[in-house]
Amino acid sequence: MTTINCPDKEVFERTRPLFNALGDETRQGILLLLAREVRLSVGDLTRLTKLSRPAVSHHIKILREAELIVEERDGTKRYYHPTFKRYVEPMRELIDQVEQFEQYIDKKQSEEQ
Repeated sequence: MTTINCPDKEVFERTRPLFNALGDETRQGILLLLAREVRLSVGDLTRLTKLSRPAVSHHIKILREAELIVEERDGTKRYYHPTFKRYVEPMRELIDQVEQFEQYIDKKQSEEQ
């Protein structure tokens, strides 16, 4: 019997914060704005998204906790910019495992035909 090479649960666990944070369309939009503008303040994001300041702050908090954005201080102002460094290797591992699992499924299906 062929061993199933399922994606490792630990890889899913390492990438879960990424998927949770990106599972919201508003947070996706904020990340896209930050990627385009490089660094923005909560005030900038409030103006650009037309969301309330508390709503933007809520989304910023989730993105920071997921380590998708970094805070930078300039005097009393706080600016945010995106960073995906934490997830590059875990995402590669996840993609590799999913591809291996897909190959297993294809092989299994062709054997059954």
